[in-house]
Amino acid sequence: MTQTPKEKAEELIDKFSERKKFLDEYAGWLMHVDSSKAKGHALTAVDEIIEQCYNNGINYSYNFWQEVKKEIEKL
Repeated sequence: MTQTPKEKAEELIDKFSERKKFLDEYAGWLMHVDSSKAKGHALTAVDEIIEQCYNNGINYSYNFWQEVKKEIEKL
């Protein structure tokens, strides 16, 4: 199944989010997800991919990654 640019943007944000487990005295083990830096990391990665696509003349991927970048910026 091919992902849409929006799905890919959400996946990248999720992958770059930091996860930490902590023990709450009453609730037990909880997971904290920190996405505060994820958007910047995802944009950096996508910019690198876009540059490689452009340098290698891969237009179909270039256009897809440009759309992914727009979706990340919206999040």
